[in-house]
Amino acid sequence: MRIWHQSFTDLTVMPLYRKTLTEHAAKVMGADASVTIHGLRPGTYAPGCAPIDAIKHRYVAAALEMQVCDAAMVAQSQGYDAVAIGCFFDPALRAARSLVNIPVLGLGETCALVACSLGRKFGLVTLCADQSADYSDMMHAYGLERRFAGAIALEPAIDEFSLEADEQLAQAIDARFETACAHMIAQGADIIIPADGVLNEFLVRRGRLQAQGDVPVMDSLGVLFQHAAFFARIARTTGAGVSRRQMYLQPSSAMVAHVRAFAGQAPLSHGFSGDQ
Repeated sequence: MRIWHQSFTDLTVMPLYRKTLTEHAAKVMGADASVTIHGLRPGTYAPGCAPIDAIKHRYVAAALEMQVCDAAMVAQSQGYDAVAIGCFFDPALRAARSLVNIPVLGLGETCALVACSLGRKFGLVTLCADQSADYSDMMHAYGLERRFAGAIALEPAIDEFSLEADEQLAQAIDARFETACAHMIAQGADIIIPADGVLNEFLVRRGRLQAQGDVPVMDSLGVLFQHAAFFARIARTTGAGVSRRQMYLQPSSAMVAHVRAFAGQAPLSHGFSGDQ
């Protein structure tokens, strides 16, 4: 079984994250499935611009989501069994699902749904207040407000590049994460979800995905990889797939080709950062 992981970062400028992702996926999946790590195309973000600072602008996020759609179509054409979008705000999840016949899973939706089977209420720990607000809105849009305890940002806020910094800053981030977890538990969370892929891999690298007392801390990306394999398996064994009636209505190949040509998009090709 082959899973295409799609990050919303440019992995050429985040080598430690890429390395941790690759090793983590191999450890979590073992012989069950292989996960191939991909990011957005090299140069997607301006030099020195952290993804979190770019995608808070709605136009930028919307424009970059087209790459996730491209990735899903390339993954299907190359025989992958599932696509795992490793970004917590689930960019292009609905559009990508509508385009391909293999399962497409999003990090945010996956973690929230799995958490509902593990505890009464889940809480998110984010990198900044903007993420907390966006993810709170997303959980309400998913209809999960009754199971959602809230979202708390690290204080002071950080960006993704900070998570590849030196040991002194890493120790400070460790402490901020512990504090955020404590606040989230006080708000009623009995499952904690690191609500950012880069944050999750930082915690993996430092061995910090440990329960806070009797409250588990989820391995967000580990759960995503296993969830993708699960959906690939049930698609293969039971034929289960997404509904094509409304939300994931599938456009014809001719319609997709016309829209891409009118928009001036290049022919589909790989070109993504990561393990090519």
